[in-house]
Amino acid sequence: MHEGRKINVGVLGATGTVGQRFIALLSEHPFFVLHALGASQRSAGKPYARAVTWKQTKYIPAVVREVVVQECKPECFRGCEIVFSGLDADVAGPIEEAFRRAEFAVFSNAKNHRRDPNVPLIVPLVNASHFSMIPQQRSLHNPPLQKGFIVTNANCSTTGVVIPLAALEKAFGPIESCMITTMQAISGAGYPGVPSLDIIDNIVPYIGGEEEKMEWETLKILGGVSEGEDGRKIFDMHARQPLRVSAQCNRVPVIEGHT
Repeated sequence: MHEGRKINVGVLGATGTVGQRFIALLSEHPFFVLHALGASQRSAGKPYARAVTWKQTKYIPAVVREVVVQECKPECFRGCEIVFSGLDADVAGPIEEAFRRAEFAVFSNAKNHRRDPNVPLIVPLVNASHFSMIPQQRSLHNPPLQKGFIVTNANCSTTGVVIPLAALEKAFGPIESCMITTMQAISGAGYPGVPSLDIIDNIVPYIGGEEEKMEWETLKILGGVSEGEDGRKIFDMHARQPLRVSAQCNRVPVIEGHT
């Protein structure tokens, strides 16, 4: 980023829970300017304050209240260099791909591209070196992309786990195995979340797909980037020092915050 120049950014899925959190974080960011907000056809054409059912603890930021919501199409985000995707996984895949092909830098919270062998799964404190995969990702398109790419974040609980694991490996060497137990707040289930009669005074000892995601994502994040037999870069999935991960994930009656 050029010194003193702010970057125009957009948010996909701006009316959802994740999109709202993106907006809350970006509205006063020193480097970014919220330039475009995208949501479903039902919300498109309305001022953001009328289109959204706001669920955050802070008020809707003044800078977006009167911004007209657009459809999630690349042509509606002209002027943006980066888009942050808070889209639901049911629709995120093809929309994010369309934005990548249109030469946008896409940072996604959705799970759709996390297993892509050319998409970095980034926790900045742990594996910023995985950004080196982006040139290869661009080169696989025909014609090769100049600016577009997709980067994803990890599952919320995976992010909290890999930071101390990486510190332990740095201090003491490779870890052979770890067992993880999570207590995850109901906000992680999105809106409207878990039915009240299921969660009040209760712990639900299963979150569909969560344990598999934690076990697999941990290996991709903590592993390195190496060269495959065909000369292309690959994520080695911690293969050089095999790591066994076992996760057990629980939903607990807490509004926000995972343990």
